[in-house]
Amino acid sequence: LTPLNEDETIDVPSLESLLEWVLSFDVKGLFVAGTMGEGVALRDSERGILFKETVRIVNGRVPILASVSDNGTRRMLDNVDVAVEAKVDSVVATPRMAFPPRTPGETFRLFKAVAEHSKIPVWFYENPFLTPVTSTFESISEIMALPNVEGLKFSAPDFSLFARCARDLPGTPPCFNGNVPEIATSARIGGGAISGIGSMLPALCIRIFEAALAGQDDLAQKYQEAINASYAIYGGEGWPLWPSAQKHVMMRRGIIRTNISTEPFVRIGPDEAARIDQALEGIEDWVFNPPAS
Repeated sequence: LTPLNEDETIDVPSLESLLEWVLSFDVKGLFVAGTMGEGVALRDSERGILFKETVRIVNGRVPILASVSDNGTRRMLDNVDVAVEAKVDSVVATPRMAFPPRTPGETFRLFKAVAEHSKIPVWFYENPFLTPVTSTFESISEIMALPNVEGLKFSAPDFSLFARCARDLPGTPPCFNGNVPEIATSARIGGGAISGIGSMLPALCIRIFEAALAGQDDLAQKYQEAINASYAIYGGEGWPLWPSAQKHVMMRRGIIRTNISTEPFVRIGPDEAARIDQALEGIEDWVFNPPAS
């Protein structure tokens, strides 16, 4: 998530506090300005500040992936330039977000342009919840075969397609699943996980992954059920309190200073705060500090 001030500028002290807290759990990388990070809603100037400050704070401790997703090729290329100047390690892009493809090959041409333009590796982000594109194995394979396309972040609901990508894409590029209920399953098939809720519950995400890799299926399921239960903070069907609820929890725990999200996301008032507190009642300490067994 991206900590913000009231005027939607980057809250740099909170960003530093959040990053140091997440890094303390021995995560293996960071993804900034993604879906949970409200990347496409940030002003261009603030996206650049977010990239530069993240690089400064992390100081080479883990790789940084930065989203450059936008609504057109030229805008994405401009975002790539900002990311390269900030010295992030890789850029991540979805198909363009507002316009469905009118002709075959539009998404491929977009990624070909991004891959050719970028001086750092590119990741393909498959997320049909945000873009009017649903990819097939063949279309993903075509994009992943482009020079400079390094990895796949997959947040589509079709886990069988993710499993096929992790198993069958030529060259076995890194494939990371973004669907929280499938963290354990992703680990078992050799995939990774990049989850928006990981910025709030990094320890629990790691516990799920480690238990699955160790063959401790019952324990992995116990952790998985706990992280699934935490989704109640978003207010139920349709997630009306997303992403502000996650910021509210992190503010309440003293990790960031405000719960401000980009307009027009909901602002958390007393009624919303009470719903979030109720959702975490009885599980908060456990999900933030999950036992090792």
